[in-house]
Amino acid sequence: MVLFSLTYLLPGDPASVMLGPRATPQLVAELNERLQLDKPVYVRLAYYIFGVAKGDLGDSVWSGHSVLSLIGKNLPHTILLAITSLGLAAVIGILLGTFASIHRRKKIGSTVTTLSLLSVAVPDFVAALLLMLLFCIKIPILPSLGAGADGDIMDISLHLILPSLALAIGWIGYIARLTKESMEEVMDTDYIRTARAFAAPINTVYYRYALKNAVIPTITVIGLGFGKLLGGAVFMEIIFNRPGLGKMIVDAVFARDLPVVQGGILIATILFIFANLLADISYAFVDPRIQYD
Repeated sequence: MVLFSLTYLLPGDPASVMLGPRATPQLVAELNERLQLDKPVYVRLAYYIFGVAKGDLGDSVWSGHSVLSLIGKNLPHTILLAITSLGLAAVIGILLGTFASIHRRKKIGSTVTTLSLLSVAVPDFVAALLLMLLFCIKIPILPSLGAGADGDIMDISLHLILPSLALAIGWIGYIARLTKESMEEVMDTDYIRTARAFAAPINTVYYRYALKNAVIPTITVIGLGFGKLLGGAVFMEIIFNRPGLGKMIVDAVFARDLPVVQGGILIATILFIFANLLADISYAFVDPRIQYD
């Protein structure tokens, strides 16, 4: 209901904006009738909710294709970008955070902590432009635009490197910092001191006993991070001219293609909720003390 209301708060008359210079009163009236904009708000809302309940998100005003087909075409690109970025951020961030915690009293540990803080301060679109300048212009070894040829895994992977890295840089630092603080807290607990007192191998203490408990707050952040990365993917899709859900929504906003805007944001919201649900469920696999009945 909120999503439906927000799309109609966009400035300007949707029909006039869509038609542009061709917006004669007759054409505006015909388009308003086609989009049911001539009906009261509560009637349009009822049609919208009934359509969503049936799995019908409507048709694009411009292309005439169903919104679900457009989402099905663009969504895989966005999910691939978000998952790749999140995977990079999680793996590198957890390893760096653990390393900084192990060497917290050494200069190398302080250096890693400082670099992680600096990476958090870099906006993802700035990182994207810097990476594009370095690896596409100064050292032209990576492609800058597009998502690669369909079916060509190597080409798709090459086109994925820069946007996924740019999107992951800030999250690498954030996850590293969170992991380091969690590790330091866990390392001061009684069971870790007991394990060390019994001369357990240091790698076992750090990576088997401490990290499994320290990583639980990180899993929460990763679940939230998936939703944040879906939002950040909009910038990457525009900067690198990649197809995706975010670019589709932005183009639809400018074109006032309201069914596409509503459908795209609705699917993104569902993905965000689903990612957080998976993060909650995954706690039980990391910490056996957590059980779900």
